[in-house]
Amino acid sequence: MHCVLFRIPPGTTREAVIENLMTDKRVLIAQPLNEFESATSASVKTFDDPYARLQANVSALDVAEAHVISRGAGVRVAVIDTGIDTEHPDLAGRTQLTRNYIDDDAREFRNDRHGTQVAGLIAAAANNGIGIVGVAPDVKLMAYKACWQPSPAVAGRCNSFTLAQALADALAARAQVINLSLVGPSDPLLAALVDKATEAGVIVVGAVSSDPRLGFPATLPRVLPVAEAESVLEGRSDILRAPARDIVTLVPNGHYDFASGSSLATAQVTGVVALLLARNQKLGVDRLRTLLSQTTSRHDTTRGPFLSVNACAALAQVVRGAVCAAR
Repeated sequence: MHCVLFRIPPGTTREAVIENLMTDKRVLIAQPLNEFESATSASVKTFDDPYARLQANVSALDVAEAHVISRGAGVRVAVIDTGIDTEHPDLAGRTQLTRNYIDDDAREFRNDRHGTQVAGLIAAAANNGIGIVGVAPDVKLMAYKACWQPSPAVAGRCNSFTLAQALADALAARAQVINLSLVGPSDPLLAALVDKATEAGVIVVGAVSSDPRLGFPATLPRVLPVAEAESVLEGRSDILRAPARDIVTLVPNGHYDFASGSSLATAQVTGVVALLLARNQKLGVDRLRTLLSQTTSRHDTTRGPFLSVNACAALAQVVRGAVCAAR
């Protein structure tokens, strides 16, 4: 497919243009330019506390024990999001490639908050004496800026065209896992690209929205859907969960902060998927979905009980002889 953007001419409507295009036999898909947004709470809080001991999410996912078995070595993970602070001390020198579909501003790429938060939870360096621990610190990170974030206090914004370019390039770069910490409306072009990815064996992990109008990407049949462990969503038993409230992660310019939202839960499940693929690259989406669902564990906290995927328990089902402490 070749993608073309049309500006609506005066005297007509978007719907009329689409209807006219669909009568052309050369046109496979004609659709609106949809908009998407990152799935993170807009609230920003600052803390001065030490960081590693504040990672309750790492404890819930049983990451420390999981790292004895796997650290995600060599797995190619594409983060399609805003830009990423590739010079952050917890990420420096570990991003395999970067692409920017928004502008040519390398400084702004590194100053983007949402993508930095997501990448940090997936791949922040472990045992380097600073900051936090990523779920899969030894992955090969690929950063695709398809979204922009006007300020830290608002959600990142994307559209059909920028996301399509990023998905196509991630496929060309042979990504093994694609993280989509964003939500938006049903989109035929993006659905076709995600289908192409999953047919090729790429694992796509997507954020779930509580708004039924925002079904992309999590309602696509071959996407691993992820929601906040702390939320309750009716009617779906296939949703995977990870902690998503007040999670400490990376922010630009070498800093750390707390954030909330299903974007963060999605990133952590992407990390767990990478841990599993590093030990068995033949695991397909159906086997991964079953593994992660069956090893989900309950956690009782002062805020109430919640369910979360368990990285070590899932690995123990894949790696012969691997043992996790009873919980």
